[in-house]
Formats: sequence, structure tokens, C-alpha cells
Amino acid sequence: MDGGISEISNVKAMTQTFSVWLPVISTLAGGVLAGGVAILVTKLNHRYAREREEKAAEEKKRYEQKITDDKNEKELLFIATELVFHLEWFADLCVKVATDTGYEDSSGITRFSVRPEVLSLTDISGDWRVLPRQLMYRIRELPVLQNSTDRAISIAEEHDYPPDYDDTFYARRYQYTRLGLKTIILARRVRKLVGLPLDTAPWSELPVLWQLWRQERKRRTQIHILSQRALAVYQIRNQMRGGAKDPASTGVSS
Repeated sequence: MDGGISEISNVKAMTQTFSVWLPVISTLAGGVLAGGVAILVTKLNHRYAREREEKAAEEKKRYEQKITDDKNEKELLFIATELVFHLEWFADLCVKVATDTGYEDSSGITRFSVRPEVLSLTDISGDWRVLPRQLMYRIRELPVLQNSTDRAISIAEEHDYPPDYDDTFYARRYQYTRLGLKTIILARRVRKLVGLPLDTAPWSELPVLWQLWRQERKRRTQIHILSQRALAVYQIRNQMRGGAKDPASTGVSS
């Protein structure tokens, strides 16, 4: 009996103790839960804010890139238009030089009818940096190639003879045909780069230059063949003369 009363007393004491601590436990649990929720919300807000910032930065980057691309596209079209007309003008000049047959002066000496102008790219006001590197290099190289062309013609003229100066005129035809072809091909590449129409007329620079090139290559090939034949005949004659002078071949003993 006394044992039952003692157990009941203990249960009451535990119940009272639990009742005392229940508000504290509830407060702590609520605080932990509220703190966890606050931390989670803070992290989510931070992630969303970072995503918004990254998205805004990407949008700004795309916008700035679009502005840059539009500017480069306009600049490319501008310098391409300048280059096309400039290069085609020079290619036409190369055709005139290559087809020049000259005229006879009062002394009967053949002179040039067409004098080549110097190709200058300093008048091109566009931004060269928007061009592809290889194309830009080939175009900027043209004035150097013209110097080499004129030097080759001058060498041919130094070893040529009046009154006709045939070798000089042939050198002009060959050198300026080659230079003109390089120039007009570059002009066509610039046209294709920006979508400008190509000049396909049969009397345009490219067909005329190709025809001159084939003619000159054929002439040079024929000259090379004749030179090789003449050299072979010369060597055979020398061998025959050397054999006739050889005592062993004539039967003369020492």
C-alpha cells in the first residue's frame, strides 16, 4: 500500500517537473526551428540574388557584345567598300600596263605608253583590325610586291637592247599580269567577306588577266623548250669536236 502511494507521488513529481520545463523546451525548439527556417530563407535569398546578378551580368555582356559586333560589322563593310574599289582600280591599271605595246618615238625607239602608278594604302581610312589577319596581311603586302615587280622589270630593261626592247615589254606583261591577278583575287575575297556582288563580266579584270597569264606562260614554256634544245645541240657539238681532237679517236699514236 505504501509502495503504491510512493509510486503515485513520484509520477506526480515527474509530471510537475516536466510541466515546469515544457515551456522552456517549447521555446528552445521554436527558436531552433525559427533559426533554421531563417537560415534557409537567407540562403535561398542569397542564391536567388546571385542568380539574378549572374543573369543580369550575362544579359549585359550579350548586349555589349551585340553592340560591338554591330559596330565591327559596320566598320568591316566600310573598309571593305574602300578596299574593293581601290584594289579593283589597281587591278585595272595592271591590265593596262600588261597590255601596253608601247609607241615609237622620233628616234624609232619603242617607249612605254602606260606608266604604272604606285599602289598606296594610306588613303584607306577604315579600321584594318576588323579584317581577318591573313587577308589583311596579303593586302598590305601588295605595295611590297609592286616594288619587286618594278625591280624585275628594271633588271630586264638593263639587259635589253633598243629599238624594240622586246624582253622588257615581255617582262612587264608577265610581272604586272601576276601582280594584277593577286590584286583582283584579293578584291574578290573582300567582296565575298561582306556579301558584295562579284563582277562576272567577261571583260572584267579577272578573265582578261587570266588570258594574259596563260598566253605569257605558254610563251615562256616554248622559250624554255627551245633553250633546252639549243643547249643540248651545243653540248653535242662540243662533244663531237672534243672527240675529233682526241688522238685515240683518230688513230694517231704518240
